[in-house]
Amino acid sequence: PLLLPPNAFAHLRRQAAALAALRPRLNDCCRHHSPLPCARRAWTDVLDGFCTDEFGVKTRQFHCCRRHGPA
Repeated sequence: PLLLPPNAFAHLRRQAAALAALRPRLNDCCRHHSPLPCARRAWTDVLDGFCTDEFGVKTRQFHCCRRHGPA
């Protein structure tokens, strides 16, 4: 668990939650017959979810969430 005050640092909690969601997906990709495409899909899925969460709050969004497509 993160050692952050309960009433601040929500942006860090969202980042940590995204990384926590990525870990089991990458572990599954290691057992996959084509691990690189699997890992790329896992990363983009988790990043898309993170950006959706970022745009759902009234703070400045993480810089990578303003990019589109392969960027």
